[in-house]
Amino acid sequence: MSPTDGLIADERKEIEALEHREAQAMLVADVSTLNALWADDLIVNSTSNLIAGKQILLEMVGKGLIKLRAYERRPVRVQVAGDLVVTTGNEASELIGGNTAFKLFVSYMNVWTKSAGKWQLLARHVGIIERTKLPDLH
Repeated sequence: MSPTDGLIADERKEIEALEHREAQAMLVADVSTLNALWADDLIVNSTSNLIAGKQILLEMVGKGLIKLRAYERRPVRVQVAGDLVVTTGNEASELIGGNTAFKLFVSYMNVWTKSAGKWQLLARHVGIIERTKLPDLH
């Protein structure tokens, strides 16, 4: 094992922890944590075919327009390439919109970048595997 293998393993662990921290922040609508974890030039291609940046997404989370009542992220692969890391995996969630809820199972790809010694999410693409309407909320 070379010395760089240990560094890459450490970065993989750090990114996996950030993946789970970002998912938890989404679940509880923690806009402050999301603001810190997301790069200013973040771009997200979501399951609703919405391509949005950081400010729009923070507003949507803050206003409850993106609301989750369950969210589990399962990173499958973490690929380190210098100051970029690409993660892929799947997620299971329950998304609430008005009086309607959906159960989603998706695949995702996240791109993390390191700037000034700090990792931030730079880009995200989410593809639907399965979407099921849940009984209406009352």
